[in-house]
Amino acid sequence: MNRDCLLRTARILLATLPVWACLSGTAQAATPMKIAHLVPGEAPRGQGATLMAKEVSSDDRCNIDARVFPNSQLGGTTDLIENLQTGALEVAILPGSFLVGFQPLIGIMDFPYFWPTDYNDLKTVIESDAMRALLDTTEEKGVVSLSVWHTGYKSWTANKPLDTVAAYKGLKARVMPSAIIREQDKLLGMQPVAMPFSETYVALQNGAIDTQENPVVTNYLMRFQEVQDYLTLSNHGTLDQVIMVSKLWWDKLDEGCQTAVREAVADGGDLTAELVYKMIDEKALPAIRESGTEVVEVSDENFAAMRDQVLPGVKQFYIQQNGDRGKAIVDAFEDTFSNL
Repeated sequence: MNRDCLLRTARILLATLPVWACLSGTAQAATPMKIAHLVPGEAPRGQGATLMAKEVSSDDRCNIDARVFPNSQLGGTTDLIENLQTGALEVAILPGSFLVGFQPLIGIMDFPYFWPTDYNDLKTVIESDAMRALLDTTEEKGVVSLSVWHTGYKSWTANKPLDTVAAYKGLKARVMPSAIIREQDKLLGMQPVAMPFSETYVALQNGAIDTQENPVVTNYLMRFQEVQDYLTLSNHGTLDQVIMVSKLWWDKLDEGCQTAVREAVADGGDLTAELVYKMIDEKALPAIRESGTEVVEVSDENFAAMRDQVLPGVKQFYIQQNGDRGKAIVDAFEDTFSNL
């Protein structure tokens, strides 16, 4: 090819560059938004995550392709949190208990006999300034916590009723990686045993542990009624989910898209809570009773005795761990409770 031909070819290529640049701009690829959680997709929080993904993907304020990965498909709790911090994962839905290892202040979410036992009151607390201030502390660790989804109050399973303080003494209890929960179990006279949740069923079956605590829906989905004689509806705490996003990813979204994501998270949370109570009434408790497992309620008097046995020591432990910041958080929530 001679020099004149080369120059003509170069001029043609240069003339077409703006056209291709414009075309590539209109066909810009959607930003991925992977949403990871630990439970089956049919669980209430799984359906909440699916709704969130659908709303974000269809919202004109965002150019996002949101997809849900249930059942620990993208890793366990430590993997998910670390991937949020590095930006390898966009969204994770995890119980607050699993955040304590990287932000100990979140441990207040594990307080027993502390939270309102009426869901409407609890929802007010979840939406309060006190909760917002608590969730904002995770930004120090590279994670933006957008909201809390309620997934039910905790209950105990065992081979005997756990409706009095004395009933707990000497039992071996499976615990999550939370210092607050370990302290709770010790104050009840139990021996806390750390183990992966996936091993809990077999450990209950073979007697390696005597009891475990989870919301009713989780107990039902994990089929603990097959290996436990009693379900005690103690309602002694919550195991609610924190909706977290990578700060590296979040800070790249414009304000309109951030608003769209927050609205989708709120809708997902409302659906989750609705499905939790529907599943408790229509599926979980009937199936647990039909299995032969006896469902036990705790009297107001015994609930108060358990609270007095455990809550003061747990508060003291938390404040010793977290100093003035911890005390300020406890005070803020108690002020919120006083106005319910």
